[in-house]
Amino acid sequence: MTTGERVGGGVVDSLQSAIFDSLLIDSNKSDMLGGTLIESVKGDTFGKGLEHSAKDNVLGKMLANSGMDEAGEANNGIIAENSEDETQTRAQAQAQAQAQDKVWMDTTKDGSFSRTQADSSVNGTFGEGLADPAKNKEIRASQFRALGRFLERLQGRFVTGLDLGTTAADMDQIRVETAYVTDTTGSLGAQDDFTADMTAYGVYIGIVTSLRHQGVADLQGIPVAVQGLGKVGHALCRYLHAAGARLIVADVVPERVQRALVQFSGAIPADPARIHAADCKVFAPCALGGVITPATVEELRCSIVAGAANNQLSERQLVAGRMQARGILYAPDYVLSAGGIISTACELQGAGPDLIRQKVAGIAGTLSKVFAEAARSGISTADAADRLAEAILESGQND
Repeated sequence: MTTGERVGGGVVDSLQSAIFDSLLIDSNKSDMLGGTLIESVKGDTFGKGLEHSAKDNVLGKMLANSGMDEAGEANNGIIAENSEDETQTRAQAQAQAQAQDKVWMDTTKDGSFSRTQADSSVNGTFGEGLADPAKNKEIRASQFRALGRFLERLQGRFVTGLDLGTTAADMDQIRVETAYVTDTTGSLGAQDDFTADMTAYGVYIGIVTSLRHQGVADLQGIPVAVQGLGKVGHALCRYLHAAGARLIVADVVPERVQRALVQFSGAIPADPARIHAADCKVFAPCALGGVITPATVEELRCSIVAGAANNQLSERQLVAGRMQARGILYAPDYVLSAGGIISTACELQGAGPDLIRQKVAGIAGTLSKVFAEAARSGISTADAADRLAEAILESGQND
């Protein structure tokens, strides 16, 4: 890692995306989750000078890079890694963090809120660095309880919940130590994968909105390539299939592909490493991030990229610009994947599933605003989404 990272450094980029997801949907609700978290980014030093890590890497970052020892307890020192074998002292990490403050502020000023590519030895999924529950159940439980103690010290500035690589049982362990957690056993978010389903529903709404922007009335007979068939990807396939789409599916886990082929008649399999180049109308990345690179963007044969994966663009400005130049409509990831956090925020307010679904459907209006801003200003849809989010932050609508 080439820049210093404080304890919980991976949290802030997730906060950014969480804020934007909720702000863009319901910016007049000061008690939305984004409204609760906004202080951490706008005014609190906790939100400054931190490493820009992928937003699906938050938990792994916190546990693997924030001084958590094998038993899951937080070390007293603040650790920053320059290599696998080297660590730095608290003073060095803080000095580097101060230098990173300017990078953070410049990035914010530029509106590049979703650019969270990390120069880090820790990459991969949300749960990276966690013990395998099948092999080390006790260690994993202690890790999540340690996370709970850490969150308790933040006193509500960050609320966590289910994401890639975690379960309701993990959230239960966090709840032992703090109330600042959702999706615990028995909650709405943990029932029947409701949070994942709402994320998928938001992506589905985004795909329909994108098609309509291109003059396509519905999904009947439209080929859609879905990369990643986890909880969100599979649920998205269910929505798409019900609407008449022709599915092309891929996953690195063969059993997931087989399940989709059985459940969704007419679906055809593809190589997960090549599905981005499938002959389709819509490419929906729903696995890990960074799938659209300077190389793969040239291989796209779709006219729309709209999926649930976080940080889909490996080199944001370059790749977004190439899609724009090629006439490929990009539906920004943090707009489309907002369904999960909208669900969480609404559940915290006591909302039921019907109201939550209605709120998630509001992604259509948000995305339409993004497309309109991009067209009006002659910028990419990625930059347009950031511009709208920045305007909301600057207006103080969630203060």
